[in-house]
Amino acid sequence: LFVSKGNRPKKIIPMVLVVVAICAAGLHNIDIETDPIKLWVSTSSTSYQQRQHYGDIFNPFYRAEQTILVPKDGGSIYRSSILKESIRVQNVAANVTYTSDDGSETITLEDICWKATGTGCTINTITQYFQNSMEHFEFYEKYGLELEHFSNCLYAPTTSDVALCTELKNALEDGDELPSTMSDCPCLSAFGSPMNLYNTYLGGFPDGAESNYTLFLESGAFVASYLNYNYADDDKNEPAIKWEREFIKTMKAETASNTVFNIYFYAEISVQDEVDAESSNGMGPVALSYCLMIIYISLGINRFKFSRDFFITSKIVAGFCGVMSIVCGVASTIGIYMWFGVKLQLIIMEVVPFLSLAIGVDNIFLLIHAMTEKEEALRREQPSLFIGLEHNPKAIEEITSTIVSESLAYIGPSIFMASAAESVAFAFGSISPMPVVLWFAAMACCAVAINFCFQMTMFLSILTLDKRRELRGQYDIIFKRASSVKSQVPPAGPETDRMQQSSQPLVSMQQPTTPAVERASQTPVSVETSSLTAMLDYCVDVYAWVLTFKIVKLIVLLAFLACTLLSIYSMETLDQGLPQKEAMPSDSYMIEYFDALDVYLATGTPVYFIVETGYERNPDEWSLNDESVETIFCKSKDICGTYSIPNVMNALANHGDKTVTHVSPGTTYSWMDDFWGFVNPDSECCRVDSEGAYVPIETGNDTYTTLRGEDDTCLASSVTVPPVPEDHYMSLFSMFATASAGTSCSYGGGSIYRGQFSIDTDPIPVVNSSTAAVTLNSSGYGDEITAWSYMVTGTANPTQQHFIDSYKQNLRAAEWISEKTGVDIWVYSLTYVYFEQYLTVVDDAYKLIGLALAAIFVVTTLYLGNVFYSLVIALTATNIVVYVLGLMQPLDIMLNGLSIVNLIIAAGIAVEFCGHFVRFFAKARGSGDDRAKAALRQVLTSVLFGITITKVIGLSVLTLADSRVFKKYYFRMYMVVVLCGVLNGMVLLPVLLSTIIDVKNFF
Repeated sequence: LFVSKGNRPKKIIPMVLVVVAICAAGLHNIDIETDPIKLWVSTSSTSYQQRQHYGDIFNPFYRAEQTILVPKDGGSIYRSSILKESIRVQNVAANVTYTSDDGSETITLEDICWKATGTGCTINTITQYFQNSMEHFEFYEKYGLELEHFSNCLYAPTTSDVALCTELKNALEDGDELPSTMSDCPCLSAFGSPMNLYNTYLGGFPDGAESNYTLFLESGAFVASYLNYNYADDDKNEPAIKWEREFIKTMKAETASNTVFNIYFYAEISVQDEVDAESSNGMGPVALSYCLMIIYISLGINRFKFSRDFFITSKIVAGFCGVMSIVCGVASTIGIYMWFGVKLQLIIMEVVPFLSLAIGVDNIFLLIHAMTEKEEALRREQPSLFIGLEHNPKAIEEITSTIVSESLAYIGPSIFMASAAESVAFAFGSISPMPVVLWFAAMACCAVAINFCFQMTMFLSILTLDKRRELRGQYDIIFKRASSVKSQVPPAGPETDRMQQSSQPLVSMQQPTTPAVERASQTPVSVETSSLTAMLDYCVDVYAWVLTFKIVKLIVLLAFLACTLLSIYSMETLDQGLPQKEAMPSDSYMIEYFDALDVYLATGTPVYFIVETGYERNPDEWSLNDESVETIFCKSKDICGTYSIPNVMNALANHGDKTVTHVSPGTTYSWMDDFWGFVNPDSECCRVDSEGAYVPIETGNDTYTTLRGEDDTCLASSVTVPPVPEDHYMSLFSMFATASAGTSCSYGGGSIYRGQFSIDTDPIPVVNSSTAAVTLNSSGYGDEITAWSYMVTGTANPTQQHFIDSYKQNLRAAEWISEKTGVDIWVYSLTYVYFEQYLTVVDDAYKLIGLALAAIFVVTTLYLGNVFYSLVIALTATNIVVYVLGLMQPLDIMLNGLSIVNLIIAAGIAVEFCGHFVRFFAKARGSGDDRAKAALRQVLTSVLFGITITKVIGLSVLTLADSRVFKKYYFRMYMVVVLCGVLNGMVLLPVLLSTIIDVKNFF
């Protein structure tokens, strides 16, 4: 077929290049995905759907910046100089201002921050005991009261420090006057919330601090969080993103210059920007790998033989074009997906080119080595054909066609089998719902198939042209005829006449596909062979001979059985997860931040247990004034049930003998109880003007506070709460939901519950100075409260398993509460979208790897037509996968979506190490030992030089990648695959098959 249809290289190459151009043109649509959610989370997962729904009804979880300040001297934070410097550093962060290059746009924290009505930005930090004000701190400091005020507020964070304030006022010097904002020495924050979650705002404190607050004074770190609004519409987040990037620049400068603190910091955009930075710098190792492979191919194709005709037989151009054909395959693969709008990802950019190179170069070596063997066989059989070829272009074409066609018949089926098995196996990786894994597997599958097609067309045509050049005696690269090549006139005779007159192939294609080798083995024609080649052949024979000894076979079989059992034991202890810092560049400031989190952070992200109308068994509308409903949702009145949801939340966090270990101790809140306290006419919280409009609380303005106290209460003094009057319920709730807290009122829902209420399935609107005040007898922000949440604080999770266990535990808690109360609730936390996959990761691994191995069995069965040998290939691939799984734990590689798809790829690559050997073993004749020797002679050097070493060289460059994800999950894993593959394919398989065939003789 090749002689009759494929011997037109000058037509085939342009045709393939046109296809490449069309496919690769899609690269003009290239777009790189760096959003962690869109990389690692399936949009069909329950946690993702809940995340989106949470954002729809409550607003997306706020954007957060965080700083961790650790004294460089290792001392505690309870020192005046340390407290003062921490306030300064936090104010540096809070005062960050973004200014556009042309000065037309200015963005400050006040423009984007999360705040309640009439308050400042929400900055959660323990130095809010001084309202994070340097002026306040210095006033206390002047009179030596700063540490006493700090400790007093630590013990009573919801009140004012009245006793100390009296002492301070009595000690005032002439001319000194308390600032109006600290007239009563408040402990509440500048935005009205109490700073009572000590384990959230402090780090590195001694064990037992939650039960003995004095120990918090020995803490070793400040933890400050800056909360900003987050929107579902990305365009609305642009101002926040610009400010965050300015924040990062400012904090980098502060970190470099600060002499008091080691500063670790994070912004909401940090992870995305660091991944983006790595993406833009990630192509260096790829380019280096391809360059090294070109050099290796140029030298290794001739088995490093440097003879005087090296530049005639070197195949430098052919090797270069072979690598370029792989580049074309990669570009075409990515281009095709870009045509369909798929976004490119960092892993695809760096790993798919390596994978394509590792597999494609194998095929280059196999093809060229097959051509070399067929040419040598033809020279031994018909040496006269090669005399005087420089004068006979027609004979050159015919000889080249014969060599190429027989080479294809010899090795082409094995290449096809391996490529088909790999491509089908990789395709099963695209079943994974994780986007980065799905598209990596899909592109790897496509890349293998396209590379095979290009190599069987364009590269084969290049090899045909190169072989013609070589037979003409022309130098490689410059294509000039070597002066040392002497013209020889072929002897007259029928052979010469046939060469000159006939267009038929010199060796009949009707003969078996390997006649040259068989006849050559019977023809004692000496052919000049390099000493290195002779030595390699001798080593192969010795190695094959050693494997025939029974004791060697027994040792090999027992050793591999032991390794298999140890691997099975090791894989049972495999850790799960994928730490975020693994994906960061090695020099990223985020690495130090994540390390600091593990050391100093005692709490995790907030966990929300959400009650929603219409969810599962819940009614479409709650009668929140009905006592039977109130008993489920309150905790401070006699009517409140023992197992009311707020009581259960408090037990989860603070029960002394609790079994729920992933909820941090601390204050829990009940909105219904606080709502009752807010509208109670005996409190100072709810005041309306003469038109019935709510009068907000303003801290630091004594005159305003006095005048506000003269306004009417929202409810008449004769009203007893609960219940709340039905006709005022929604207007009063709307006031409560946006009201700030203060020293005169600690019940402001806007300070405590911001982002935890939904009215008519929409979030509470963002309130600012231009927002119209809510009035009594109106419907407020809507007609019905449709959802609300109860918040607890998660524990710090130093390991991925802690995150997974926390997620599982809170899911069980939500199920238990639903069963106990009859109210169906669901649980949400910011990190859950990343960990849902681990609920089923083990089952997914078995399913996907099993399907890949089954596909390999089916493909090899269809090709070989022999169930036994196909089963041997599939079982060997299984053993390789088991070995890789067993070595993952010692190599610090976790089980996750990435490692699962790599295990699928390992199964596919395993076919390369065992498929070629099994095919030649099946075709050989004689005893098991004879067949193993024959198969090893055929494939061992090609497997070592063409498959193993090429993969080692290509993968070694991954050590230069600037991310631990690539070093662990690609360099380490793929190196293990190569090592296990060559050992199973070239050690275990010959012993196993020869033993099975000669099983009677073995015993």
